[in-house]
Amino acid sequence: MTTVTEKPAAQSSGDQYRKAAELIASYAHAMDDGEIDRWPQFFTPNGIYHLTTKENHEASLPIGIMRCVGRGMMIDRVKAFHTANIFEPHTYNHVIGYPAMSYDKATGRVTARSNFQVIRIMEAGRMDLYATGKYLDIIQEEGGSLKFMERVVVLDSRNVDILLVVPL
Repeated sequence: MTTVTEKPAAQSSGDQYRKAAELIASYAHAMDDGEIDRWPQFFTPNGIYHLTTKENHEASLPIGIMRCVGRGMMIDRVKAFHTANIFEPHTYNHVIGYPAMSYDKATGRVTARSNFQVIRIMEAGRMDLYATGKYLDIIQEEGGSLKFMERVVVLDSRNVDILLVVPL
């Protein structure tokens, strides 16, 4: 699992920090705007997306709610979203806290932790606090832009709505 070293932003590379913050925000905007087709492109080719509970994460258990290893698995998930999943139309609205980051100049990697809340808005207008937790990210430069090598989504609660069709 990802461990985030929390260093003040002043100790990280300013440019890499800004780019990483933009990646984190762009990801949330894409999911909120229903642009799920863009989801795999936020990751490196062998990137990992792992959604788990706080309880499992703290116990270092590999079991999660969703795990995709590599863009191929993410692309399959997107295809299932369009063809196999049946769900009531809804959108998300992410509220993301200020990320704590560190930058490893030797590897060019940014490690980040961001707390989040996701509000789900149903087509009829009902809004619910859908999920809270933290993102634990390892971010790497690829082709001049930053991508997630690993995004671990740690949910505060183990009570997860069955309607998890869009990645958090």
